[in-house]
Amino acid sequence: MICVPIIGPSARKAQQQIASAAAVADILELRLDLMDAPRLDTLLTAATLPVIVTNRSKLDGGQFKGTDEKRVQSLRDARKAGADYVDIEVSTPREHLQPFLEEGDATAAQTIISYHDFSHTPEDLNPLYETMREMPGDVIKIVTYARDIADNLKMFELLKRAAREKQKLIGLCMGDAGEISRILATAFGGFLTFGSLDDGQESAPGQIPAKTLKEVYRVNTARRDFKIYGVIGNPVSKSRGYLVHNRAFQATGSSDIYVAFLVNNVEKFFTGFADFFSGLSVTMPAKEKVAPLLDRIDTTAQKIGAVNTVVKEGAGWAGYNTDCAAAVAAIETCTAIRDKRVLILGCGGTAKAIGFGVKEKDGRLTVAYNKNKERGEILAKELDCELIHCRAAGTRAIDILINCSPVGMSPNVNETPFAAENFKAGMVVFDAVYNPLETRLLREAKSAGCAVVPGSEMFVNQAARQFALWTGQPAPVAVMRQALLEGLGED
Repeated sequence: MICVPIIGPSARKAQQQIASAAAVADILELRLDLMDAPRLDTLLTAATLPVIVTNRSKLDGGQFKGTDEKRVQSLRDARKAGADYVDIEVSTPREHLQPFLEEGDATAAQTIISYHDFSHTPEDLNPLYETMREMPGDVIKIVTYARDIADNLKMFELLKRAAREKQKLIGLCMGDAGEISRILATAFGGFLTFGSLDDGQESAPGQIPAKTLKEVYRVNTARRDFKIYGVIGNPVSKSRGYLVHNRAFQATGSSDIYVAFLVNNVEKFFTGFADFFSGLSVTMPAKEKVAPLLDRIDTTAQKIGAVNTVVKEGAGWAGYNTDCAAAVAAIETCTAIRDKRVLILGCGGTAKAIGFGVKEKDGRLTVAYNKNKERGEILAKELDCELIHCRAAGTRAIDILINCSPVGMSPNVNETPFAAENFKAGMVVFDAVYNPLETRLLREAKSAGCAVVPGSEMFVNQAARQFALWTGQPAPVAVMRQALLEGLGED
């Protein structure tokens, strides 16, 4: 189930949120502590879905400013008013908590006993779970803060235990590192997960929009046998892999799921999560760090020196690079590369992967650096090509221009790495940047009569190759392309 918190702050705003949430929620949480003078009867009447009533104290991350006695009384009132669930914190003083829990046996409302830790995730959650399970209540809720992505594994193990013991448990990790728990909790037996009504309407750190949980991650889909894939790196918040891969799984009738793993220590992650995932996309800065952890590296990935795809092969792991072939395929929809004069702007990992592909296709390659000449010299040596400064790019005869720098990427959409007056009709211009869909570089190139190739084509191509490597099935490329375009169109 997906629970959407209703946070007000005014009664009118809360009622609007209740109406809007009906499209994406299975259950609502009325956060009384975040509302100004809430009228409970009116709000419950407006709700067409089951309702949890919560009045969280400041000690547990809420905003209720009154006494514990008044806070607990508001939950008693919620029971009488017809709430389906009431949520009371285990930190509530015993003289108020025990009578409230015992009274719950005589009411229709179910009681959620909740625990929140906004500082960390304890090493062992089992003692806390066992203590709370002894209390009279219907649902246990344990929410902690993830300092490291490995904290999620502790929560998943607890969820699995609760499922075996047929104990209703809401188990989640807060914060950016805990995001995967919000997506996967229900797959491991969690009673529900929380999703915000929209960006900016979160009631706790790390909450994901409920629409995304429902439509992209399909958290309400029954998943008996499923595999987990994802992207590793830092940052990963801008990656759009979750859009294309989850749509591909849905289109092919698979219950598999793809998530973003925020990873600082690649070796630690790989050791801890090796039995958890079935394949990975790899972004910076992990493309080089992951290679020593694998059992086999594909020839192309070896030559490029970077892995962007990890695949389970038998009992071991293999590394591939799909960026190279993806970029070449995107460019060759417009022109053959052989004997063409190709200029790459940028000296990073993407430039290296695409440059390798250009050389394999017998293109006449030049690389242009901007600030880091030393890095440019290293790349030019590796690719056995000429090196120039970006300032000299406009003086060159160019058949194919490839931007591998981040210039023009959102939010800096008014920037361009190449002066508009230097475009020549007939040039092919490819921008590895895919957000926005049409960069200033491509827009000006098109106006000058150039053929343009958006970075979205490379992104879809490399994702499709990843899908095929992971699943052994052809990727639904058109579906993946549409998912990416829709997602970028919403940005």
